[in-house]
Amino acid sequence: MKYIAPLLAALVLSACSSRPVTSGISVEQHQNSFSDQLRVDNPNLAKKLAITDVKTRQTNQLTDVVVTLSSNYKKSQYLQYQFNWFDKDGFIIKGNHSPWQALTLFGFAKTQLPGLAPSPDAVTFSLAVREVSTKSQEFKD
Repeated sequence: MKYIAPLLAALVLSACSSRPVTSGISVEQHQNSFSDQLRVDNPNLAKKLAITDVKTRQTNQLTDVVVTLSSNYKKSQYLQYQFNWFDKDGFIIKGNHSPWQALTLFGFAKTQLPGLAPSPDAVTFSLAVREVSTKSQEFKD
């Protein structure tokens, strides 16, 4: 009889932890991955990157996020990233054209990327990442 109460408490606690929701931002987590939040148009680059953690909080009615981007590749990657914010209906929030930010991600390293929602209407986000060419370009007449 004394073992039933702890077992019942453990079952109730595990049933309550189906998906994280913090600060009004819902983050879909599938088998410890945040692949729904990562947008990479280059399939080769997509294999080399993963979001491994997302933290959120409210700051002056705006959602503040910190996304941990991890490299699954042995060499350094020269990238740019940009957050896109969406309202409760899944529409992109206007005035959301933040500049692309430069990022060097070293082999098998992790980095934290901060983002701030442009309005209190933001309920979810995606992180767009693209490669930057390291080859010099020549312009011919």
